[in-house]
Amino acid sequence: MKNISSFTRNRVGSVVSERSSASSIHDQLVNENDYAVFGGVGDASIPSSISSFHYTYVNNEDSDVPLQSIDRNIRRGSSIERNSRRSSSVDLQDRAKFRFFDVDDIQNAQGSSTMDSGEFEIEHDPYWNQDDGKHETAGQRRFLDQVESRTTLEDRVRLLANNDITSDYGSGSLETHSANPPENKTDTRKHDIYFSEFPAITSFQRFYIAEQDLVVGIAGYRSNFYKLSGCYFFYAVTLGLGYLILRWFPKYQVSFSGDACPLAKSDWYVVESEYGELEILKPKRIWYNKPLSTFLNLKENEGAAQTESSQDVLDEFVGSEHDPIVPVLITLNYRYLTLIYSPIEDLFKTNRNWSDECWKSIDLVENGLSYDVVTERQIVFGHNSLDIQEKSVGELLMDEVLHPFYIFQIFSIILWLLDDYYYYASCIFIISTLSIIQTLIETKKTMKRLRDMSHSECEVRVWRNGFWKEINSRDLVPGDVMEVDQFNLFPCDAILISGSVIVNESMLTGESVPVSKKPIPLDCMQILVHELKKQKISSTLSRSFLYSGTRIVKSSRLKLDQPAMALAVRIGFNTTKGSLVRSMLFPKPVGFKLYEDSFKYIGFMALTAMFGFVYSIVNFLKLQLDRGVIILRALDIITIVVPPALPATLTIGISIALNRLQKKKVFCISPARINIAGQLNILCFDKTGTLTEDGLGILGVHAVSSDANFGAMIKTCHELHKMEIEGSRKEFLLLTSMATCHSLHRVDEELVGDPLDFKMFEFTGCKLIDDTNDPFLRKFQNQLEENVSLCKIDDTREAIILKQFDFVSELRRMSVIVMLSDTEQCFSLVKGAPEIIINLCRRESLPSNYEELLDHYTHNGYRVIAIAAKNLCLSFDELRLKNVLKKRSIVEAELDFLGFIVFENKLKSSTTSTLQLLHEANLRTVMCTGDNILTAISVGRECGILRSNSKVFVPLLVDSEEGIDNLDVEWRDIDDSASILDSATLAPLERNCDNYQLAVTGDVFKYLLTSESISDSTLEKLLIKTGVFARMSPDEKHELVEQLQNLDYSVGFCGDGANDCGALKAADIGISLSEAEASVAAPFTSQNFEISCVLDLIKEGRASLVTSFSCFQFMSLYSAIQFITVSIMYHRGSNLGDFQFLYIDLLLILPLAIFMSWSKPYHLVSKKRPSANLVSPKILISLLGNILILLVFQFTVWRLVQLQPWYIQPVPGNDDNVQSSENSVLFEYSNYQYILVSVVLTAGPPYREPVIDNKPYIWNVMLAAICSTLMMFVPSDSYLGALLQLTDISASFALFIVVFGSINFITLYTANRKFFPYISQCYKRYFRKGKSSKKFKTIEKEFKYSQV
Repeated sequence: MKNISSFTRNRVGSVVSERSSASSIHDQLVNENDYAVFGGVGDASIPSSISSFHYTYVNNEDSDVPLQSIDRNIRRGSSIERNSRRSSSVDLQDRAKFRFFDVDDIQNAQGSSTMDSGEFEIEHDPYWNQDDGKHETAGQRRFLDQVESRTTLEDRVRLLANNDITSDYGSGSLETHSANPPENKTDTRKHDIYFSEFPAITSFQRFYIAEQDLVVGIAGYRSNFYKLSGCYFFYAVTLGLGYLILRWFPKYQVSFSGDACPLAKSDWYVVESEYGELEILKPKRIWYNKPLSTFLNLKENEGAAQTESSQDVLDEFVGSEHDPIVPVLITLNYRYLTLIYSPIEDLFKTNRNWSDECWKSIDLVENGLSYDVVTERQIVFGHNSLDIQEKSVGELLMDEVLHPFYIFQIFSIILWLLDDYYYYASCIFIISTLSIIQTLIETKKTMKRLRDMSHSECEVRVWRNGFWKEINSRDLVPGDVMEVDQFNLFPCDAILISGSVIVNESMLTGESVPVSKKPIPLDCMQILVHELKKQKISSTLSRSFLYSGTRIVKSSRLKLDQPAMALAVRIGFNTTKGSLVRSMLFPKPVGFKLYEDSFKYIGFMALTAMFGFVYSIVNFLKLQLDRGVIILRALDIITIVVPPALPATLTIGISIALNRLQKKKVFCISPARINIAGQLNILCFDKTGTLTEDGLGILGVHAVSSDANFGAMIKTCHELHKMEIEGSRKEFLLLTSMATCHSLHRVDEELVGDPLDFKMFEFTGCKLIDDTNDPFLRKFQNQLEENVSLCKIDDTREAIILKQFDFVSELRRMSVIVMLSDTEQCFSLVKGAPEIIINLCRRESLPSNYEELLDHYTHNGYRVIAIAAKNLCLSFDELRLKNVLKKRSIVEAELDFLGFIVFENKLKSSTTSTLQLLHEANLRTVMCTGDNILTAISVGRECGILRSNSKVFVPLLVDSEEGIDNLDVEWRDIDDSASILDSATLAPLERNCDNYQLAVTGDVFKYLLTSESISDSTLEKLLIKTGVFARMSPDEKHELVEQLQNLDYSVGFCGDGANDCGALKAADIGISLSEAEASVAAPFTSQNFEISCVLDLIKEGRASLVTSFSCFQFMSLYSAIQFITVSIMYHRGSNLGDFQFLYIDLLLILPLAIFMSWSKPYHLVSKKRPSANLVSPKILISLLGNILILLVFQFTVWRLVQLQPWYIQPVPGNDDNVQSSENSVLFEYSNYQYILVSVVLTAGPPYREPVIDNKPYIWNVMLAAICSTLMMFVPSDSYLGALLQLTDISASFALFIVVFGSINFITLYTANRKFFPYISQCYKRYFRKGKSSKKFKTIEKEFKYSQV
């Protein structure tokens, strides 16, 4: 059989022989009841979605290989070993939006990433002969001769790193690298002197930030005096306009300011992300004069022969071309990520995964750091803080005011002032100022919240220079040995090296139950350096890893003379919490079609404005108006066609939806995504804690009686104790096992630990005493040097827990050694996966129906834990004499089976009803869980994700007939193993069977993604038909989301923990049901931990999207109406008055736009989703048709007024007196059109409540209509008439305007409800021919057709 270890996680039964019988499918799936049994928070490591945000380290040895060919190495390098053909990480050409860099250049550039880590490790030899100095250089020998007490290689490496020792490479001399460097020591021109063997050639590079899945380009530039002078001259000549243009298009600013040069010699750098976000950064150059290995991991030199002695290693690497002395440290800070220049590779790298070779030895670690080393590392790593740099008010103001939107506002205000529209210009200025102030206040508040969340300082005791010293946590450096006490927030990432602690990691995992941490085993110290260089922390190391930002609940000494201590390994933004904060500060830009189309639409309107501009100039020249008037009037029409408030209308619906969601305890950090929520068509749900309650509840206990048969299920604590009193020794040991075989601790009178253990212990009704100061327990603790606890079984009997063997995922069990206080008998008590325990028990103790009962419960989705025990000895002294306390293999062998504990997973109260409503809305739902596949299927059927009457097929990997190196996927019905699917088409072989779904495990999902033998068509059908994805790791969840997005799904993901963080960030809409800070990385966080919040979000998203469309169309038609009015009046050389503009914009349009957005979402979720395409035929046909209708009606009124006997002709060019009958009639009639258009465009069901329910809007429309009607009867010589520059019109014509406006409304309403939709349907029928633009819809149709 082919070795598939590359894509499996050692799951029993994942791969079966083709010769296996079909009926064995349940046995294989039952065998998956492994890690989940003890997969609770007490034993789980922090998932990679947090520690690395779903990315794993893949060593990219050849940085010259183009990006597309190392896609799985550098782009989204998840644990899934992708085939580049099927990688969800599409080619950079297709997704990148570089503006400064050329994509081809970035793809082919040398590169590095936050996943980089050196793999060369200096061989550890504690008996290195320091007297043999034949391989040392003279400079190294002179220094080492002065030191007699250091004997290890690590000591010598550290000494060399801490002292300015010259080397014999290149042209470097002792004077060049001395502690007293020459003047201008950091001058860029001295690079060639310092690094003669490492010439600076590379002028730009690629850098990949794994946490954000972001590729950036970095280019070096040197300032050019002549170009800068010309640039400043250009600013002056254009009166600052040139500065604005270059600010908006920084690509050209770079070209006009400097020349490209090698990275090592640059004065400043251009850094651009793949989304076109460009920054210009200046480097820091610091005199350092230490080896490269003191701040960057070294990579193994390909082809270099391995040296046989440590002396050769030292000579070859310390101060040599492999580990050169770095006189000048060049650093670049990008998004709080420190990039350091490596002269060997001639590019910038990060030292996030740096580790000290001395950390391999616990003795060297416990010696602590010297002050020289501390100073050196503070230079390299900076302060241990997450200080977020806030922009000053002035900087924020400049960024806001110089935005193109506000520049256009300023342009408009200046234009209006020149045209004597003082009142209107003043009001717009005040509104814009208030808007800017509000934005600044909100920005400062947001930054303050982030600073408060990320900032944390405390006093820490560290071991330095042989003494304990109390310092501020800001001064910690990697390598510091610190005392672990009860920290409010732990200050760094660290490894526990002594003592034990209980940690609350809810900040990362969302789990409120604290976990226990043990000191790192001595044998693991040898691999510590290697582990830290990886992106992920292994499960073994995670049990000793303390994460920054977590809370230390309790610390204990295992040795009386030694406190709990930890080794700081990562500080500042290099920590896990630092990565989290960075992801929140720099979220992925939202690409939504509505926003992209809005700019296209504004561009089209700007083009229309230019036509109006040209027409106005030609017309005014014919009328022989003054040139100043011509210019002002022509420019004014641009501000009419493109109203300054148009872009802001897109955010009205979002702002209102945000407020409503906050009232429902749903909070958002990415407001732009609210509209995207209205486009969702698939929802992925985590199971535990999302669809079901946190943890598991005990269904009951099946105990084994004295005759080795299962008894009836025990469902209560009272029954359990009654059975123990009346039964044999086995029943008592079963109760004792449930009360003692766990990882619980008592902290502040509360039990903390694994939720599964907590439920089991709670079921027993026993009491745990875990007091290290208890005199009785202290006696045993001193003798064993272990934490000892006591459990009161009942009023008369107690059990002392002497030793605990932790749960290990590879062993899938845990055990304890207990002593009964009344008899002093010692027992080993073991619990674990049933398929493991059966092999550890004596055959005669196993019931005959062991596997039958186990199969019954696991097949129905229950969790089962097996309990067994063994009598070790008769007394504590005998136990110590036999020395079995450290022999786990003896403790867990030849056991007597005691019984099963059966756990059940209960659905949350709103789960089933919410999923039913989603299905009724034609929204697909999928379960994505790390749980056992049988449990997932059971829960899926219960909640409705899987149809109750449908068949469920599960996959198995079997040997292929083509050879032992190939595998096939075999699909069988979970309930009828004789029913199978065609492995290529995924269609049942039996006829008339189309009601079926698939359930897939993570192993098979990974295999299907990576196997060359699986077609794209098969994978796509799998994604369409699967309802349950089980045994999914955090990385596989992330990958699933991206694969669904490749099918054009708009994906929503709802989860409750940090293990979902990668998927929450990758999804179009991520909804976290957790208060953990890690989950804040999700766009939405609900404090109502029910999936019903998904319905609220979808409703608000759809309402917001429709509102944005309505407001945008309304503002567009408002500008069109005013453009028609002004164009007609320009024809006669006249215009609207200052207060007429003011009345329309502030008293009419603004209230209508605001109140029409107040409609609440509809109470039902419709099957049809609202459109997000602003330039679709449906929208454009409606828009152009409405403009044509408005033009015809307004033109008709204009022609009719000229026939009236009271008609007053306008005076061309007279801006001071615009009074005329045309002006008054067009002004008054257009007021009706504004109101009518808002009513027509105000959307109701099925996305928003009926318009009649929006009372503020209805009152506003009525008031506006009444005011517009009464305005026609205002005498021209009254104060209001003079202010609005009105003329008198007859009562009959006023009545005509009212009636004609009503006809206009009926025409608009009928056209928008009947005619325009019919035209758009005809267009779609004849031009698009019913083809869907969504890939998944096309696949669904083809799949159904192929089945027929």
